[in-house]
Amino acid sequence: MLSLLLPLLFLSSACSLWSQVRKVEIKTVEVERQIPIQNRPRPMRMNNIYFYVVTEQNFEEFEKRFAKKNDDLVWYVLSVKDYEGLALNMAEIKRFLQQQKELIIYYEKAITPKSKSNKEKK
Repeated sequence: MLSLLLPLLFLSSACSLWSQVRKVEIKTVEVERQIPIQNRPRPMRMNNIYFYVVTEQNFEEFEKRFAKKNDDLVWYVLSVKDYEGLALNMAEIKRFLQQQKELIIYYEKAITPKSKSNKEKK
């Protein structure tokens, strides 16, 4: 009987054995995020493209010279208005890429650790 009471006594008085209850402290610590900055994509390498202006007056001369140099003669025709549209589209692509680049630089600066940016200023 004593063997049954002894474990029951220890279980019921387990918390009372401590002399003092510890206080729990909660602290809020601001941690600066560490997001690695990725490498920028490699620059574009564009191939050379040649445009030939052919009119009724220079067609025969152009055909002989072109066939001698390139063998095949293939036609891709753009009207003047379509050529202007192509130039405007290229300008629009250039504008978009520039704005994307500025946006990337903005976010890179935003996530750069503050300690590094202070050293760079000095």
